[in-house]
Amino acid sequence: MSAVPPSSPFALAVCQPGSERWLKREVARLRPDLHGAFQRPGLVTFKALGGAFGATEAPLAVFARAWACSSGPCPDVEAVLAAAARVGASHLWLGPRDAGPPGRVSPARQAEVDADATAWEAAIRGAGAFDPEPPAPGAVVLDVVTFPDEAPLAGWHVHGPGRHLGPCGRLDVPAPPPAAPSRAWTKVVESLAWAGVEVQPGDLVLEIGAAPGGSTLAFLERGARVVALDANPMDPGIAARVTWIRRPAGAVAWEEIPRDVAWIACDANIAPARALAAVGRFVPAFRRTLKGLLLTLKLNDDATVAALPGLLERVGRMGAVEVRAAQLPSHRGDLFAFGRMEPHRRR
Repeated sequence: MSAVPPSSPFALAVCQPGSERWLKREVARLRPDLHGAFQRPGLVTFKALGGAFGATEAPLAVFARAWACSSGPCPDVEAVLAAAARVGASHLWLGPRDAGPPGRVSPARQAEVDADATAWEAAIRGAGAFDPEPPAPGAVVLDVVTFPDEAPLAGWHVHGPGRHLGPCGRLDVPAPPPAAPSRAWTKVVESLAWAGVEVQPGDLVLEIGAAPGGSTLAFLERGARVVALDANPMDPGIAARVTWIRRPAGAVAWEEIPRDVAWIACDANIAPARALAAVGRFVPAFRRTLKGLLLTLKLNDDATVAALPGLLERVGRMGAVEVRAAQLPSHRGDLFAFGRMEPHRRR
């Protein structure tokens, strides 16, 4: 493995199909030296005009699932292996870009896309030697993005903290259990994995916008206690296991809630500014015990996206010592924001 992997004049970023323009606007603000180049749905490459893009770089763009140096299209297995040899890659992460906007891809089309990626991975691994174990910090990973009837696009990155955690930025999230009444179960599981945090048995979760209970079930499976705030109907089996206050969050006083809240979660179907206002009402009351904020923000239009930097600053002003956000696969058009808190316990 090369001690110093080469840089590249091009970078590649994987995103949700439909978010390409938002990603390019965000990068223009964060890294004006990166100019948009080649593009496909769910994939944008950038040319580094101010110098090469380094293999350790990963700009903090919320619309980018994964970043890598780009070596361009590889028409065959030999070209992929040659790209790996040039950068000293010890690990292979191969996956397809999304087949279309989230929730709008037929099972048949998804099967075709997945089968194409599986065939490429089998051929590449069969012809080359890659470590099958997860990469350790400092390992050079060859990133390969596939799609039917297209030459795979290869790139590379140096693995470490803050990097994407799987091929094309996807996480290994299990299928929801039959009891899950909504896809919010998957959103919670993926969010916690991406943030690298665990809801512990006995933790109290204050959940704003809990109905019908998909996210609630994910917290209950981790042994958490839940206070669910929602005027809309909850799944009866889930509602029986939580404290359900059947009113909007704005009509609930913090005195009605136990004082040991560890997590505030919000996936309410309201504008992000209103969601943050609802969360902000409760944060001061639970600063002694609060571990973090788990927030889903609805991205309804360009104006909301343009306001994101200010919205995330609001999370920081609530007392979060760390704020991170990403558009994760299961969130479709929404954004997940994580605010890590440091409980102010009495001594």
